[in-house]
Amino acid sequence: MITVCGVIAAVGLGIALQAARYAHSASFRGPSQAEVAQAEATAVGQLWERLPLGQIFPEAVNYLTPQQTKETATRLGIGAGDSCAAALDSTMQNAARSSGCVAALRASYADELDGTVYTVGVIVFPGNQDALAFYNAVPRSETPGTGLHALQLSGTAAALFTDSGRQTLYSWVTGPYVVLGVSGYADGRPATQSAQPRDTIFQPVGDIVKAVAGPLGTSPTVHCGDGEFAC
Repeated sequence: MITVCGVIAAVGLGIALQAARYAHSASFRGPSQAEVAQAEATAVGQLWERLPLGQIFPEAVNYLTPQQTKETATRLGIGAGDSCAAALDSTMQNAARSSGCVAALRASYADELDGTVYTVGVIVFPGNQDALAFYNAVPRSETPGTGLHALQLSGTAAALFTDSGRQTLYSWVTGPYVVLGVSGYADGRPATQSAQPRDTIFQPVGDIVKAVAGPLGTSPTVHCGDGEFAC
């Protein structure tokens, strides 16, 4: 009877030791690829809150004119943090709501000669698929510009830029972000009063939108185990 009990105790001890070894091994196996990918997605989704606004909206953006000369667009100002409803006009609010829009940020720029102005908006969504669904709802026709409210800034070249003056629209999607850009004349003329469409002069908006989207599309380095990200 003592021998049998000893055998049972030995078996039990062996099982306990094996379980302890497995638990120890699991604790040091490191994160899986799926866990790291999820942590990286979380980090990207937080960039709009973590990055300084001056890094999201660069102070200057180089662009090519229709004549292929190099010029620089200058940031005129950054708006206070907007709600999605405040940044988007009625043409895009339903799509934003359906995709779970989280927040919106806007800034305005002017071309090198202060003749054309641009408002760029970062629209934030919970995930990549939500952003893509919203992006697919953005009008494919770029003229006239709709969707994003113009950011009017007194004392700057964008002082007269209002929604009625939006001439073109440009859109880009990167991860959980959709970046929209609307263009107009600095004199504030309504789109309906443009005698002849000259969309080519508003081409810098594409360069500005892509410059804003760049940092938001870069995956930050995630350090698992530092308590900041779960992986």
